[in-house]
Amino acid sequence: MPQVNFRMSSERLAYIDRAAAIRGVSRTEFVLRSSEAAAIEILNERPVITLDDEAWDDFVAALDAPVELDPSVKERFARRPQWDR
Repeated sequence: MPQVNFRMSSERLAYIDRAAAIRGVSRTEFVLRSSEAAAIEILNERPVITLDDEAWDDFVAALDAPVELDPSVKERFARRPQWDR
C-alpha cells in the first residue's frame, strides 16, 4: 500500500493529536479523513462533464453560433442610462 510521510512542527502535530482525540480516532485516521474530505470538496468545485462526439459537436456549434438578442434586450441597451439623463 502506498504511503505518505509528513514533516511538521510539534505545534501542528499537537493540534492534529488533540483533534483526533476529540473524534476518538487515531492520528492517521484523522489525517486521512480530513484530507479526503478536503480533496472531495475541491474536486466537487470543478465537476467534469463528459460529452460524446455528437454532443461535443453540438456544444461547439452553439458556442460558435451568432448571438440573437431578444428585441426587448436590444431596447434596453439602446436606452440612455439614467445617470446620463
